[in-house]
Amino acid sequence: LPETVRIRPTGRIREFTLDIRPGSWEPVAGVKAEAITVNGTVPGPLIRVTEGDTVRITVKNNLPEPTAIHWHGLHVPNAMDGVTAVTQDPIPPQGSFTYEFLASHAGTFMYHSHFLEREIEQIDRGLYGLFIVDPQDPKGQPKFDREFTMLLSAWIIPGAGSQGAPAEKKEEHGGMAMAPGPAMEAYNFWTINGKAFPDLPEWRVKRGEVVRARIANVSNFTHPMHLHGHDFVVLAKDGEPLRSPQAMNTLSVNAGETYDIAFVANNPGAWVFHCHELHHTMNGMTAPGGLIQLIRYEGTPALPAGAPRPSGAGPGKGH
Repeated sequence: LPETVRIRPTGRIREFTLDIRPGSWEPVAGVKAEAITVNGTVPGPLIRVTEGDTVRITVKNNLPEPTAIHWHGLHVPNAMDGVTAVTQDPIPPQGSFTYEFLASHAGTFMYHSHFLEREIEQIDRGLYGLFIVDPQDPKGQPKFDREFTMLLSAWIIPGAGSQGAPAEKKEEHGGMAMAPGPAMEAYNFWTINGKAFPDLPEWRVKRGEVVRARIANVSNFTHPMHLHGHDFVVLAKDGEPLRSPQAMNTLSVNAGETYDIAFVANNPGAWVFHCHELHHTMNGMTAPGGLIQLIRYEGTPALPAGAPRPSGAGPGKGH
């Protein structure tokens, strides 16, 4: 079992506001989806604090339906867990709720909707974000030259092309809540931090650097993430450090999991870090796309322009 460590409170209060409202989002240029934005973005803003901080987060609900926010993986008081019909009443439209808790242990975590009646729809449309708690005492912690994040998610965007075989239906992956009614729509767009390849920012590295990546999967699917040209070490899972880190080049990230990994940039060039469920590397019916992260070493020339774009895609009520 994980060791229980008492964290000394820092005395700091870290205050945040999450403004949740309807919006639109382009996972890739030319493809628009109806979305739920948090402070105007998908995913919501990164929340980053230090162990021992008191975290106070006011959620303002500007949706036309109720919501609530769950702090996935964080140890919070029961009343702050954000599960409607269990720990709190839903936050009504135009209402607000303030969550307050101690950031009691370091790690990579998430926040997302946990309004049980519409949880899967709200998450699918963008109501989620990354939550990082840094260690209070940096002594003995590994040092990294660069850090990147990957928040993996899936979208249904009608009219933007159907997913290649095998089609992935909502009820085939039950990670959180099964959608009622006509749930036979196929997920057809896959994103990292709200964007799909080729519209993802590249990771730029220099030879010899030690790179950390924090990976979180808010989708209902498993993503075997494969790094070309390098091995990486898994440092932590779901916020808990691993006692015996393992070197590998492919890591299956299940629904709701987070991982911290690290690799040495020792093989110059341009490389991809991608999901090996290859139909997750498409935008609609166009490949390459989706869950492909490009890593480029300093001095490596850019690839020619002209990566494939989805065709015939109009605005859709996507999630």
